Amino acid sequence: MAAAAPRPVFVLAIALCLLALPPYLYLAPLVDGVQEAASRRVARLDQLGSARALLTQRDDLSRRAALFDQALGTHTLLRRGADVAAVQADAEGDIRGALRQAGVTVRTLTARSDAGRGAYRRIHLSVAAEGDAVAVTNAVAALDGVRPRLLLRSVHVHADATEPAAAGPSFGRAARGPAPGPVPGEDRPVTLELEIDVYADLAAS
Repeated sequence: MAAAAPRPVFVLAIALCLLALPPYLYLAPLVDGVQEAASRRVARLDQLGSARALLTQRDDLSRRAALFDQALGTHTLLRRGADVAAVQADAEGDIRGALRQAGVTVRTLTARSDAGRGAYRRIHLSVAAEGDAVAVTNAVAALDGVRPRLLLRSVHVHADATEPAAAGPSFGRAARGPAPGPVPGEDRPVTLELEIDVYADLAAS
């Protein structure tokens, strides 16, 4: 008895399976590639967002850097002049002007420069001044505001001793109480002693 011929439906099913097998074999690597590309795209988008955030902060950072340079740059410290004598005279003028503006009287002002190499020199100034307590306080603040900066190495403040008034007839003061007068120490002169350093940049002249 002859074998029965395969049914057309069965043959069609086998043919469809054979045709679908190659795409199935390539599908898994294709999906992995798509996922990897999507991950790279997400990472690049994150990097782009970070770069944009930095760009938006650039102006603010530049402004802050300019403020720091203006407040603490070398131009706020170094004094430029033709020679040490010129820089010293300029520093002495700034010191006298600041103290005079604060209402303090300069008693002595001496200066000496350190021997150095290159274009930079350090000039040390010693100052003795006199005034009342308020004027001395204002004088320190005025010196701190001078630009280029005056580096205050030491500040000594002491009140000068005053001799007591000579005793005289009371004329009934004991019965009425002491005569009114200024508060002790209110107008007592105060001596201000300063040690100041300034730096000269002779190369910039």
